[in-house]
Formats: sequence, C-alpha cells, structure tokens
Amino acid sequence: MVQLARVTQPSSPPPPAAATTPDSPQASSGVQPDAPLEPAAVLQQGKPGLVSRFLWMCAGADSSLLRFCPRSDWVKFQSLGGIVLATAVLAYVSASYAIYTVFSPKTTTALDATLHLPTLWGALGGGFVWALVIFNIDRFIVSSAGKGDGTERITLAELVQSIPRLLMAVIIGVCISSPLEIRILKPEIDAQLELEQNAYLAQLNTQSEELVHARKVELQARLDKAQAFIEERTGYFEGRRLEIGNQRRNLELEAEGKTGRGVPGRGPAWQDKKENLDKLEAELTRDRAAFADNEAIATRDVQTARAEIERLASELQSAQDSNQKQARHMDGLLKRIHISHQIGGSVPWAILLLLLAVETGPIFFKMMLQKGCYDLLLENQKRLAAARLGIELDAQVFMTEHQEELRVDVYHQARAVLEEERRKLASFAALDLAAHERMRERLREAE
Repeated sequence: MVQLARVTQPSSPPPPAAATTPDSPQASSGVQPDAPLEPAAVLQQGKPGLVSRFLWMCAGADSSLLRFCPRSDWVKFQSLGGIVLATAVLAYVSASYAIYTVFSPKTTTALDATLHLPTLWGALGGGFVWALVIFNIDRFIVSSAGKGDGTERITLAELVQSIPRLLMAVIIGVCISSPLEIRILKPEIDAQLELEQNAYLAQLNTQSEELVHARKVELQARLDKAQAFIEERTGYFEGRRLEIGNQRRNLELEAEGKTGRGVPGRGPAWQDKKENLDKLEAELTRDRAAFADNEAIATRDVQTARAEIERLASELQSAQDSNQKQARHMDGLLKRIHISHQIGGSVPWAILLLLLAVETGPIFFKMMLQKGCYDLLLENQKRLAAARLGIELDAQVFMTEHQEELRVDVYHQARAVLEEERRKLASFAALDLAAHERMRERLREAE
C-alpha cells in the first residue's frame, strides 16, 4: 500500500459563484455568468464553413471551442482532419478493389477479364462500410492522442505512451497498402499471372493426359487379352470344324469306294472312320459347351473395355475443362500480392511506407504540437464542467514514500450526499435506541 507522507494542499470546497447584481454588465446584457464571452477579435474571423467544421469533426475536435481560437488552430485541426479523411478514402478504394478481386467471377484469364457489375456494386458497398470502420478507428486514435507535453520535442515517455496507437496505425496501414499496390501494378501482374495460369493449365492437362493414357493402356491390355482369347478359341474351333469336315468327306469317300482300297460299302474301315468322326464331334460339342461361359465373359470384357476407352475421350475433355477453371481461379488476392512482391521490386515497399507515413503521421504531429489556445480552452471547459458538478480536480496532492506525487480529486456533491446519508442513518439509529429504551421502561412498569 502507498503510505501518504504529507499533505501539500488542503482540501477546500469550490468558492461560491459571485452573485450577479442587476447593475452588472452581464445582467444588463442578458449573458449567463458561465457563458463564454466572444471578444471582438474572435468575431472578426468570421464563421467557419461547412468544410472546416467537417474536417474538425474528422480530427475529433470541438468546433464550438475552435470558433474562439486563432486561425492557426483552425488550420492545424483542418490538416489533421484531412489526413484522417484521406486515410478513409484510401481505405475505401483499397477495400473495394480487394472485395472485387476476391468475389469477381473467375471465368476468363487475367488479360481477358471483364468488369462484372453486380460484384462491382457489392464491392463498392463493402468498401464503404470498411472505410467507415477505418475512419472511426483513425478518428479515435487521433482524438485520443492528446497534446503530449505541449512542446515540439518527442520525448521517450510520449513515444512509449503512443506505442499502442502506433501499432494500430501500422496494422491499418499494412492492410490498406496491399490492395493498393496490386492495383497500381495491375498491368504487370496481369501479364505475369497470364503466363503462370497458362503454365499451370499445361501442367494440369499433362497430368490429366498421363492419367487417361495410363487408364487407356490398361483397358487396351484387357481388350487385347480378351480378344486374343476369343480369337484363339475361335481358331481352335475352326480347325476342329475343318478336321471334322475332312473326316466326314473321307467317310463318304470310303462308303463310295473311292479310297485306296477301292471297295464301296460300310465295312470295317468305314466303321472305324465313323467312330472317329463321332468322337471328334462329341469332343467339339463338349468343348463348345465348356467355352460358352468363358466366351460370354470375354465378350463382355471386350465390350466393357471398348466402352470405357470411348468414354475416356469425354473424360479427358471434362478434365481439361476442369483444369481450365482451376487455372483461371488462380487469380485471387493472395496470388496477386505474391506476384507483386516478386516483380514489384521496391514499389510495394514504397507504397507501404507511404501509407504508414499517412497513417502514423497524425500521431507524431500531435506529439510535436505546442500547447495552443484550443488546448487551454478544452482544459478550461473540462474544469468548468467538473466544477459545475461539484468536482475539485487535484484538490489534494500527497507525496508518497518514494517521493512520487499522488493527486486526489474531491467530489463535493458525492461528499454532501454521503454526509446526508450518514445523518439519516444516525437519526434512524437514535430513534431505534429511544424506542428500545421506552419499551424497557414499560416492561419494568408492568412488573
């Protein structure tokens, strides 16, 4: 706990407001005691225009106070507001282009791309919302930066206190700069992206053709094997058929006596040939029955292989169409940023540094600004508002054991309410005590 060493300034309630007599200048002019008076020198400046008030609003300044300030303060806050507005405009352009790049249809190559109006309108709307977000953040950063120590020097303490604001400004600058750099380098990026898309498409088509060719070779091997089996068995049965035909012809010649023995009729020789012919026909019938199932399987394999080989051509065309779509989709925001860093050289870094300077500039400027009339009026307004609510700022200043100042504000209205509540509680306690004593006396009398 902090030990309080000594009190350097006693607490005192705020002095009562001076009474305004009927003969005083304020009463005769109808001006309230707390209303600020406008000197003639201030009135000669004229009323600020709509643009000036808008730029002051962008800078987070109070236009009702700036009216009483010299024109140097007007220009100062107009410049700060212009920087905040410029950042919002750049954020709008950057976000709109980024959203359009992400959501635009990828139906053509980079060089053949055309404007898609529905996506454009959506991107403009999304960019406006993003610009409002950045505008609000920048306005908060600039307005909350304060006035530093009121000197032109940027001290280490000021720099350390501004680190969170600087980090936010750097993050915003990086997010805004990336879409802007790819828009600035769009012709070069489109040319390089066209080459990479075509190369990627050729690579995908080569892979698809290799896969289809491997499948075709496999199917052709199955087809050749099945056809060779059918042809082999067909040749075998054709040879057997011819052999049986020769045997039948010899059998007829034997019956007619036109063989070497020259004796017609159906003798033993004819019987031998007849038995051999019957045997061959039985074997052929048996082999045909055994081959029927295998022939059906082989025929089905041939038909399936031929159908799949014919279907491979359409599959290759479908694969090539899919490859073309895949290659055209290689046109996203990340790819363009990657290409811009590859071919842009120092241009992306220059754009990034420029955006960082624009984004962080107001923070450094406010640390370098001297305390001016607006700062004094703003502090006076805060103290007047606190005084009207019964708050005494820095009413007590203590020194800790480490020789550090500890400033304590006094809330007079809160103290008055607290004292009133204490008095009420004390009164209630006294009434309760008196009631209890009265009850005890009655009980004693009753005994």
